[in-house]
Amino acid sequence: MDTTPDTADRCRSDFERVDRNIRSASWFGLVMLVPVCFGSLLVTLSSTRASGCVTYGVRCSDVPGGSIPGCFLAALLLGIAAVAWPGKLLPFPSARGWLLGLHITAQLMTALLILGYV
Repeated sequence: MDTTPDTADRCRSDFERVDRNIRSASWFGLVMLVPVCFGSLLVTLSSTRASGCVTYGVRCSDVPGGSIPGCFLAALLLGIAAVAWPGKLLPFPSARGWLLGLHITAQLMTALLILGYV
């Protein structure tokens, strides 16, 4: 009796392994969202320009007011979608990878906008 898995079973297990790895990376990115933003905020507030903006309201950055919370919310929602979206409901096989890429991009944009106050 032949006990080797057929090609469809191997492809399914490979897809599940890759999907599990992407989901783990999504968890890591979601967990790192707040520390990255907090670290960026600490670096920003340690500059003289940002402290002058907070203390005296002078030399403030031109970053629009809603862009930082918007990017943070986008990163949060994309990270939750990348972690929680059921694999059987993904519109195409690489959708979770795309969600992870968009989450990382939104997270980096949030950090860069916070650092833009320097």
